[in-house]
Amino acid sequence: MGSNLYSIGLSGLLSSNARINTTGQNTANVDTEGYSRQRTDTTSSPVGGVVLRDTSRLVDNFVSAQVRSDTSDFSYHDTYHSLLTASDSLLAEDSVSLTGYLDKAFSALQAANNDPTSPSLRQLAHSSLNNLVDQYKTLSRMVTDQENLVDQQLSTSLTDVNAITTKISDLNSKILREEGLSVSPANELRDQQELLAKDLSKYLDIDAQFNDKGLMTIQLANGQPLVMDQTPTELKVIPNSLNPKKIDLVVSFGNYNVALKTERLGGSVGGLVDFRSEFSEYSGRTLGQHAISISDAMNTQNAKGLDANGNFGKDLFALGAISIYSSPDNTNKLSDISVRVSAGEASKITTDTYELTRTDDDRFAITKYDLNGKSVGQSTIFDPSIMTPDSNGYYKVADLGLDIRVGDFNTIDHDDVFRFTPTAGAAAGLSLQAKNGDALALSAPVGVSTNSDNLSDARISLSLVTNTRPDSSAFASDGSLYPSAPHKIYFTSPSSYVVRDASGVDIAAVDNVLQYTNLLEQAGLAGEAGFDVSVSSMPQQGDEFSISTDEMGPSDNFNGLALIDLQNQSLVEGKASLTKAFAGFISYVGTKTAEAAGHAESSEVIMNDSVNRRDRLSAVSLDEEAVNLMKYQQSYSASAQVVTAARTTFETLLGIMR
Repeated sequence: MGSNLYSIGLSGLLSSNARINTTGQNTANVDTEGYSRQRTDTTSSPVGGVVLRDTSRLVDNFVSAQVRSDTSDFSYHDTYHSLLTASDSLLAEDSVSLTGYLDKAFSALQAANNDPTSPSLRQLAHSSLNNLVDQYKTLSRMVTDQENLVDQQLSTSLTDVNAITTKISDLNSKILREEGLSVSPANELRDQQELLAKDLSKYLDIDAQFNDKGLMTIQLANGQPLVMDQTPTELKVIPNSLNPKKIDLVVSFGNYNVALKTERLGGSVGGLVDFRSEFSEYSGRTLGQHAISISDAMNTQNAKGLDANGNFGKDLFALGAISIYSSPDNTNKLSDISVRVSAGEASKITTDTYELTRTDDDRFAITKYDLNGKSVGQSTIFDPSIMTPDSNGYYKVADLGLDIRVGDFNTIDHDDVFRFTPTAGAAAGLSLQAKNGDALALSAPVGVSTNSDNLSDARISLSLVTNTRPDSSAFASDGSLYPSAPHKIYFTSPSSYVVRDASGVDIAAVDNVLQYTNLLEQAGLAGEAGFDVSVSSMPQQGDEFSISTDEMGPSDNFNGLALIDLQNQSLVEGKASLTKAFAGFISYVGTKTAEAAGHAESSEVIMNDSVNRRDRLSAVSLDEEAVNLMKYQQSYSASAQVVTAARTTFETLLGIMR
């Protein structure tokens, strides 16, 4: 009996001592990050006393997984929000807003129109346009600088990610070795591993699991592996041959790479990737679309007037070449393909990426893809074999507002893919081609006059100019009107008139006239003439009106007013004016920033709640440990008394036997 009592007391001593050690370990690590409270479990022995079991960590894998998920979510929204806030702060500054520069440019044009003969006012308008171009470049640089910053942060983040996954893999090896040599779990090593997994979740949305050996494996939320048992992988950034603005991530397994899906990566890495692909690239393309719109509209309108030297207006702006990309094995074919925006067709240009492929021997297809890589609408088919190229070999694809040169068809195979984004880099490539203010074509290319012998008070006026190209209008290359063009309008009655050429020959007759606007259009001549005229009121029989390039005055500002009116026209994708389009862009940035701020705030609350739930179970409470320490000390003392009683009983029995 004494021997059994002695064994019971001794087991109690060992149990209490082990629990005191565990309590001491918990207390010592009260401020250790990632430490999980430990508990030594015991069970009653069938032969008396207590049997020590292992010392385990008090953790809930579900709660830990929730902490990682919520941490990843908060890190994603916090990163996205911080980047958006920086963009919003920059774009909201009046000093960088395009609206102010647009207003100044068109105000300067208005001043020049007030006195077209003033070289100083023309030069002031030229300087304002140059400042506008510089601002497009400044905004483009801001977007590019932010992209570069994101790239640097992404590179640093991936370095950290690869370091963490390597440490987790190394800990798997240490855990396997330590637990193989002992019956006790490697609690401290597993705590370190859990902490590393939480740190990793700040960068990516991960799923941490344990294999049949109890070793941690890490996968991304989409199932792609990062840590397999004791073998880590490596995340890398590689260039995208079809779109250098796009970020491609791969998982390297040493001998080969596997493309990583960049959708819903989560964490700060996901925030960086999404900001770059969604917002940063969107910003660059939006500014590019804006630059294309104003350049094309003003160039087209300037060509419809005469400059200070009496010549047809030339392009005021120039755009950089549209870059085309293909797979590395097709780089030698890129020289055969080029793309440009069709003159006067900028309203058809979208921010999408265009993909050119060959469908059969003669035909090509162009498919548009949005920023998310989804196809937009149906493919546009064009067949160069039945089209006539211009003198430079470009074919006009009217539906898209693009001119495309494909060179030698035989060099392009059916599986070749060529991609280009007209708006990408367009803002940075915008330049002012006009050398000085004299290049502003403020004057109309043709003048009109009312015969002084007319019986009525009706006055003729130039109503519009649509085309001054010598090959498709009434204007010759020297600026004069072709002899066969409309030169006079003679009213045979108040409701009928004839249009005559330079020789006085009737080239059209119109009866039953009800209105006196756009007379050449009513005669069916406006399209081929490239201009039209109107009279102010009902003429009388015998009234005559003349059309000539000799009727223009030095202070004419007909085309200059048309240039100014571009400020109010829906130039950007045919939906918004220049000012409204930029204001819409700023509003979009502000809305996205506010939305991101809300997500960041709510996700932080959710993350903190998950951390608190984890701490309620796994964190060390000094009050609780103090109570445990007193309890185990008393248990230790009581067990010692049992041992003492057993020894006394045993000595008494020995005395009786003597």
